[in-house]
Amino acid sequence: MDSICIFEDNLYENFLPLTYSRPVFELRCGFKSLREKIEYFFPEINKYLIMREYLKPLYSNEVKVNEPSEGNVLFINGRLLMKERPDIKNEGIYYYNDEVAFIYAKEKSMTNVNISTVNDIDKLKKIGLPEFKISNLNVIKYPWDLIKGNNNEIKREFLLYSKEGSKSQADIDIMGDTNLVYFGKNVETEKNIVFDVRKGPIYIGDNTRIRAFSRIAGPTYIGNNCLIKSGRIEDCSIGDVCKIGGEIEESIFHSYTNKQHYGFIGHSYLGQWVNLGAGTSNSDLKDTYGKIKYKIGGKTIDSGEQFFGCVIGDNAKSSIGTMIYTGKKIGFAAHIHGTIYEDVPSFCMWGKSLGAEPSELIFESAVTTYSRAAERRGISLTKEYENLMKEIFEMTKEERKDCGVSCNKFSLG
Repeated sequence: MDSICIFEDNLYENFLPLTYSRPVFELRCGFKSLREKIEYFFPEINKYLIMREYLKPLYSNEVKVNEPSEGNVLFINGRLLMKERPDIKNEGIYYYNDEVAFIYAKEKSMTNVNISTVNDIDKLKKIGLPEFKISNLNVIKYPWDLIKGNNNEIKREFLLYSKEGSKSQADIDIMGDTNLVYFGKNVETEKNIVFDVRKGPIYIGDNTRIRAFSRIAGPTYIGNNCLIKSGRIEDCSIGDVCKIGGEIEESIFHSYTNKQHYGFIGHSYLGQWVNLGAGTSNSDLKDTYGKIKYKIGGKTIDSGEQFFGCVIGDNAKSSIGTMIYTGKKIGFAAHIHGTIYEDVPSFCMWGKSLGAEPSELIFESAVTTYSRAAERRGISLTKEYENLMKEIFEMTKEERKDCGVSCNKFSLG
């Protein structure tokens, strides 16, 4: 095996709006993204990625994207939550529950096949490779699969990434085994902080600050340069440069996302650059204790989950006191107000419960808002990211039209 190629398939649509702005294998679970988990097991091998073409400019500087792979190549479904290196030696297509998990093709077999786009993967099914069934894999299919898997992934990856450096020496109250607490460099803590590791470990990244009266229960991962403002955090994965306050439970936050005030977020998945106003909360349990339904591609499906909150796309914002019902999704760069009892499309201002007509968010306004937020974190708007936002704006026009979003000026008056 000379190379690996991580590819995304059409089921990225199940993870919209999160996957408008990233390939499916850049979704987080535990400490790392799905892609990073895969690459961990192939440190010395050439790496290629296959993704939707409009996403390529954001990744092509760090790895080969949508280019023909060289040598003997193991193609890996980017929805695979990999926990060990696969023992694959024979050429073939490896199926897990009727989904392609791996395709191992030697250079000779691919002489006349060019694999450089998402749709090209199907070509490998037509070159006569043998087919195999495999088991004991975790191929995610829906957002709640990531949320459910987060707990065990934090436990597993804690053993991998807490080996170097020292365990916590901070003056905090630890309930359970102190070896299950890990602090990175320059972590600052105040008095009256409780860590509960009786159900799993807690990992705190470099330069993170934790203020007084915070209670953190494991398994929980908190990234670098975060600020925990008297929060109650349990079973969560929080990316770098986040500000967290209030109560969050069994949720995943990408980097640069803020929920620093009171309010509850539970069993939810939040993208990058999300900002939740004070009092924003979501429901993750129905009054009837029944299974929660979720819309994908215009169809309502039964998640099979009793606990499931919301999915919030990148750059979304909520105003103070926003309440979000179970199983709702908030689109890329959507601004929400009041009570959210239905899915909200991307690039819109939404306040139906307050009597406001949903209005399209002017593209230039969305770019300006992102630029202001990014500059506060020392990040400048790049042409690549602006082009990405423009692409998403254009591809979600029908989404807004179907939801009755107008081009009138938004008003809560």
